[in-house]
Amino acid sequence: MGFWLFVLAFGAGLTALDWDDDFGGSHLMALLLLFHIVDDISDGVRHRWPAALAAAAVLWGATRLTSAVLPGSLDDLWAQSAAAAAGVTLGLAVSAAITRLPARRLHRPTGGHDSGAGGQDSR
Repeated sequence: MGFWLFVLAFGAGLTALDWDDDFGGSHLMALLLLFHIVDDISDGVRHRWPAALAAAAVLWGATRLTSAVLPGSLDDLWAQSAAAAAGVTLGLAVSAAITRLPARRLHRPTGGHDSGAGGQDSR
């Protein structure tokens, strides 16, 4: 939660200070999300590769969709920052949801018992 707030505040701060032209605040927000994903990969988080791919896809898709539906009354820089904020928010949510999925367990017969028809042990 803290990382998400930092990314949004960072991007909004760059836009408010008119440094977005120089530094690309909306691009830096997306870059911070990608650094977070790479950190999860390097830490060996469970389901890290599907989470990374899904977060990057959602980041791209949500940013493009939000950019397309924002009204023309917003300043272009604020529209880009709002679209990037939506993409980063959804990307982090998807990444968090996938990396917290339970690990898959293989079900093996225990004790050498063979399950017969109907799931009952043949003894």
